[in-house]
Amino acid sequence: MTEKPFLFIDADDTLWENERYFRDAEARFAALLSPHSPLAEVQRLLWDKQEENIPLFGYGSKTYMIGMTDAAIEICGGSLQRETYLAIKKIITDLAFHKLEIFPGVRETLETLSERYRLVLATKGDAVEQMAKVDASGLAPLFSAIEVMKNKEEGDYLTLCSKFGIRPSEMTMVGNSVRSDILPVIGIGGRAIYIPHEIVWVHEIAELPESDLLVKTDEFCNLKQLLLA
Repeated sequence: MTEKPFLFIDADDTLWENERYFRDAEARFAALLSPHSPLAEVQRLLWDKQEENIPLFGYGSKTYMIGMTDAAIEICGGSLQRETYLAIKKIITDLAFHKLEIFPGVRETLETLSERYRLVLATKGDAVEQMAKVDASGLAPLFSAIEVMKNKEEGDYLTLCSKFGIRPSEMTMVGNSVRSDILPVIGIGGRAIYIPHEIVWVHEIAELPESDLLVKTDEFCNLKQLLLA
């Protein structure tokens, strides 16, 4: 009997809502610092600090807190009042423990796809934080494996292919991020299915390429027609 092919699927903003909560946290942070600096300047500085910290600390709400603290210290002239720090901590706590909102049709689509494919959840970020989301989603039993990647670049996907014993050309990746889910997979010769999300993190913004290896669809449930027809 022929083994089922692998299908790799992103998590944040592909299976469930994520970026919206980060934008809400950014808005709260900007409002908190607004007595000291214009909102646009607070936002710009926060993004700059995030870009500095991601290579050092990776992705996730913990790195976000470091970025907010770094930005707040600079905006407030080199020192941070206890009340401001505690307010930042509350913003991050709310962000890290928000209720998980799975997109409509995701569970049913995964159940159907799992009959034909070996599903692998391929996400990136803080392992503890990402696994907590997976557990809260209740979707883990539908996946053959769960991979929390440190990053999503071509080399990371080649490592993933090696781990599962497939050629790069046999990889199909489903995701919402052009930079993380689409470009590197196409770059190694794999197929990518792009499901855009209405909110895109500035760090993930990239131009969608033109490629025969790329398919774009508007909803996750459309995967049944794309992959099972």
